Amino acid sequence: MKICAAIALTALAVFLPLGTASAFTISITGDNADAGQRPLSKGCQLYGEEAFTSDAGNTRYTNENVYSGGGALKLTIEQGSKGFGSLGGIVDFAACDHVGGRVLGKGDEIWVRVHIFFPKDFEFNRNGRNKFLRLRTFSGSGNSEGYNDLYLDGRLDSTPYDYIFEGVQRWYAMGEQEHLFPLGQWRTVEYYLRLDDRTEPQGGNARMRVWIDGELIGDTGERANLLSPDSYIESLYFFTYWDNDGAHITQSFFVDDLIITSDTPDNRDANGFPYIGLGSPGGAGGSISKERPLPPELNVE
Repeated sequence: MKICAAIALTALAVFLPLGTASAFTISITGDNADAGQRPLSKGCQLYGEEAFTSDAGNTRYTNENVYSGGGALKLTIEQGSKGFGSLGGIVDFAACDHVGGRVLGKGDEIWVRVHIFFPKDFEFNRNGRNKFLRLRTFSGSGNSEGYNDLYLDGRLDSTPYDYIFEGVQRWYAMGEQEHLFPLGQWRTVEYYLRLDDRTEPQGGNARMRVWIDGELIGDTGERANLLSPDSYIESLYFFTYWDNDGAHITQSFFVDDLIITSDTPDNRDANGFPYIGLGSPGGAGGSISKERPLPPELNVE
C-alpha cells in the first residue's frame, strides 16, 4: 500500500507546476563583475551573484554610473530595434541553480526593486507605454496566461505608470508627473504582488503595490493576478521590448541593484507594509534587510 501511494504521489507531481515551497531572493548588482560583459548565465549565477538567464543581448556590466557598490548595468536600445532579446533581460526563476525549480503560486508574494538612471538627453518612447517590469504567468498545465505588467509612460500628458494582468485585461493607472523618472537622476521603483485568482471584493487576497522612491503611489486589491488557483508565475521580464515600430534613436540608460524576492523584507513603509526600500546610495544598496528612515506618511485609498 505504501509503495502504491508513493507511486501515485510521484505521478501527481509530474503534472503539477514546479515547486512552490521555500522563499528565494535573486540579486543582480554588478558589483564584482567585469565591465563590458553580459550579465547572462543559464544557471543564473555569475560573478558571485545572480544574472539574467536569457535575452540580455545589449545589456552590459558597467562602472560608468552606479547607485551603490562598484558596478551597475547599462541597457542599450538601438535605432530601429523593437528590443526583444536585447533590451534588459529575462530571469527564469526555475532556471536559477540556487532556487531549485521554485515558481510562485496562489498565496505567494513577490517584491521587485530596482534603481534606474536615465541620462539628461534620454528620449522616452514617442509611441506610448514601455513594457517595464513583467511577471509571466502560466496555467497549471504550463500554457501561457500572459503577464502581470507594470508599464512606464514618458509622455507628459499621460499617467506615468500603468498596471495590467493580461489574463484579465483591467488597467490600473497610478502616479503623477512628478513620479516619472527625472532625467539625470537615480530613481527607485518597487513592484509587489500577492498572488490570487480572486480579488479582495471576491473574497480573495490579490494585491498589487508600487512605490517610487519609497512613496506608495499604487495599492489595489481589486485586480486578480492569476487566472485559476493552479496558475503560477515563473519569470521576470525586465524591459525586453520597446514597441512595435522600433526605437527612433540609439540610446542607453543605467540600472542597479535589481532585487527579486519572495521572502518578506524586514523594512516597512510609512503604512506598515513590508518592502525592500531604497538601500543606500554609494553603500551596500542591495540588502533587503538594510535599515533606512521611513518616508513621509502617505495614505492611499
